[in-house]
Amino acid sequence: MGVINVTSANQAILTLGTTEALAVPGVTNGMVIPLMQDVTIGTSPGSVRYSTLDLTSSRAFTTVNENTLSGNMLVDEDTFFGPASAGGNNTVADKGLFSTSTEKTEIFFSVAFEGAASGDHYIKGKGFIGGLAPAASMDAAVWITPMEIIVNGDLAKATV
Repeated sequence: MGVINVTSANQAILTLGTTEALAVPGVTNGMVIPLMQDVTIGTSPGSVRYSTLDLTSSRAFTTVNENTLSGNMLVDEDTFFGPASAGGNNTVADKGLFSTSTEKTEIFFSVAFEGAASGDHYIKGKGFIGGLAPAASMDAAVWITPMEIIVNGDLAKATV
C-alpha cells in the first residue's frame, strides 16, 4: 500500500484559478496558497430521519452532499490583498483572497495529494471563498486566518 506523506513541501498544495485550467497543480499562473497550516476536504451527505409506528428504530435516507474545503494559513500580504503590480490572467491571484471573497467571485480550485508531477492525483472543484477571519495575538507574531471554500457542485478526482 502506498503512503501519501504530507510532511514534504510538495504535498497538499492548494491552487486557485479563475478557470479550471488555471487551478491545475503546477500550472503557470495558478495561485498556489503559501504557508498553509492545514487543509480539510469535507464531503457529507445530508440525511432525513423518519419513524414509523411498526418499528422500534428510526429509518434514514441520504440527500445531496454538502462539500467544503477548509484550512488555516499564515496571512501573506500578496495572497490576501493581491500584489501591487497585478495584471496576469488569473484574477483570483490579481485581486487576492479578500477581494475575491467580498466580491463573491466563483473560483476553481485543486488540492494536490502527491505533488504536481505527471500522474500525481488531486481533487478539484469550484466554489466561493468564505470564512476569512485574520487574527493576531501577543502569542503569535504573525496573522493567521481560517479559510473555507464553499463548493458549488461536486468534487472530482483527477491526475496531473
